[in-house]
Amino acid sequence: MNATTSSSQRGAVLLSTVMLLVMLTILALAAFSLNTTQTRVATNSADSMVAFQTAEGTLAQVENALIGGTYSDSSFAANQNGLYILDPTADPVWKNPAIWTSTSAVLQGFQGGSNAPSAYVIEKLPPVPKPGISTKTAIRVYRITVRATGKSGGSPVMLQSTVSLQ
Repeated sequence: MNATTSSSQRGAVLLSTVMLLVMLTILALAAFSLNTTQTRVATNSADSMVAFQTAEGTLAQVENALIGGTYSDSSFAANQNGLYILDPTADPVWKNPAIWTSTSAVLQGFQGGSNAPSAYVIEKLPPVPKPGISTKTAIRVYRITVRATGKSGGSPVMLQSTVSLQ
């Protein structure tokens, strides 16, 4: 049997083992980073879906309230508290970012799976004549704008709908 002496060993196995461990560590860190990124993307996607579903629920709620007569034409006369008359010379109310943080400028809506209730504004648009009928009979038109956020408070979603009532 050949016995090797310590003077003839050069540490090649040790060097290759260290290199292998370094490569495995780099691969593990890359996999961890990829997994963290995928988790973050999935969480943000789920948060966006919650916000979208909350906004859709609020939109349906407000449309039903308008159809049911909850808001009369006189409700819009004050031009505040989430009920506004369209001013064609100014920017639309919903474009002002400050309005969405004010609880007195918007109405609170459906909360759904979100941690905060959605907010909405209703703008009364100019009446439109009924097609094929006398121009004296007009259709009332409203624009509903809803803003909702997800569970984390991020991922804001804004939806709009136009409702016409005869």
